[in-house]
Amino acid sequence: MFVKKEYMLAGISVVCWGTLATISKLLVTEMDAVYALAFTFAFAALALLIYNWKKGNLKKLKRISLGTQLRMMAVGSLGVLFYNLFYLCGAKYLPAQQAFMINDLWPALIIIFSCIILKERFTAAKAVAVVCSILGIAISTSGGDIRTLLNGSPKGMALCAIAAVCYGLYCTLNKREDYDKELAVFLSYASGAVVAFVWVIATGGFYLPAGMGLVGLTFSGIVANALPYLTWALALDMGNTAIIANLAYLVPFVSLGITHFVLGEKVTAYSFIGLILILIGIGVQMMMEEEKTAVLFSKIVKMRDGDKKAA
Repeated sequence: MFVKKEYMLAGISVVCWGTLATISKLLVTEMDAVYALAFTFAFAALALLIYNWKKGNLKKLKRISLGTQLRMMAVGSLGVLFYNLFYLCGAKYLPAQQAFMINDLWPALIIIFSCIILKERFTAAKAVAVVCSILGIAISTSGGDIRTLLNGSPKGMALCAIAAVCYGLYCTLNKREDYDKELAVFLSYASGAVVAFVWVIATGGFYLPAGMGLVGLTFSGIVANALPYLTWALALDMGNTAIIANLAYLVPFVSLGITHFVLGEKVTAYSFIGLILILIGIGVQMMMEEEKTAVLFSKIVKMRDGDKKAA
């Protein structure tokens, strides 16, 4: 059966992002989180630099003011530097699945932040999505027993939740910016690498990675970060944006499978129940928003036809 190229590219992104929880857990058990981020960001920035150079985007930098470039890096630091830092630090204290699921609060946070910051209307569909997301994450991370959360690592859960807040703010603030997003992501990774390396050198923790550590850092930077971003951008350019975007919701399922086979973490029924609840919330919001769009489009068509008849 022939699969369209855009779906193959989107599939690559889903699988690559699905490795993030596992590779993050492996890295933080072997090295300091900031050290891991320094090399991860460096490899990701190098890959994105080559991509933007090949695409001709680097020429645009000359036409972008310093103030705009600094704003790109400032906003990007929320979604790259601070998001990854808090997530990696939190993953150190939690099982990979639990850390990933708590981090999955960010879609619900985007809804909340969009209403607060961007003044978007808080609809019933959005309320359902938020409630389902929170319930789904609570069920999956507690295994159906809330005492599991209370007896777990509060520090790890708090750090992963802060990571979700950072990414939710990043996505929300990015909505109101009209600068080149591909260049912005490159600058975010590049500036993040500089900050992380300065910190590592200042604290005396710098050394050149070798062996499996180097392999893991290269994998994290290119496969878990830069590559899925590039293939996702290409897939969105080539295919139906709405259909492609919905494929991102397969990432948690892929992540569960990879953590199970690589780290040996048990996949429980509660994990799937939680994920299904999150997907239900997203689905309800999408259907209600699509229905509103269809009604609005119908009104526009009727108004246009009425204008033609009047003419």
